Amino acid sequence: PTTRLCCKWLQRQISAHGPSSLRVLDYGAGSGVLGLAALTFGAEEAVGVEIDRGSIKAAQSNAALNGLGLRCYLPSEAAEDAETAADLRYAAQLRRDSGLDSADDILPLPPSDSDFDLTVANILAGPLVRLAPELARLTKAGGRLGLSGVLHTQSEEVGAAYSALFDDVKVEEQEGDWVLITGVRKS
Repeated sequence: PTTRLCCKWLQRQISAHGPSSLRVLDYGAGSGVLGLAALTFGAEEAVGVEIDRGSIKAAQSNAALNGLGLRCYLPSEAAEDAETAADLRYAAQLRRDSGLDSADDILPLPPSDSDFDLTVANILAGPLVRLAPELARLTKAGGRLGLSGVLHTQSEEVGAAYSALFDDVKVEEQEGDWVLITGVRKS
């Protein structure tokens, strides 16, 4: 249900803007479904961010199979969250130790690649809470946020993590025990 909640939200947001130059960030992209859906719905650009390199390769493959230009990256090394930064350093060390780092390897999201009109993240509540500053950094002022992977019982905690950075943070939709939380990036 969480992917469906996010897809419906993306479709509503993109339809409301009409044909436009919307930039969409799919944070925690997995196989790229949400980024690919955004492009299919009419977004000009979609970027996926994922911590799992295998998932990034799957997302790139899915994009190629569908003739869509989804760009995928590892999280930015500029992530402000200390736990995220520690995870990134650990992942970089594993890549170096295993010999996976190369010039043509998957790169981190460039720190300058921000100001997304729409940011969607369909991951678990704990990581969403920790990622609030990073998702705010990546979303332009006035940009819209859609979060799922959150149980109704977790919505208050997740909403509280975003309310200092986003206006109008609320549960917009619920399907069974799962919710979609939305907000608008503060100026």
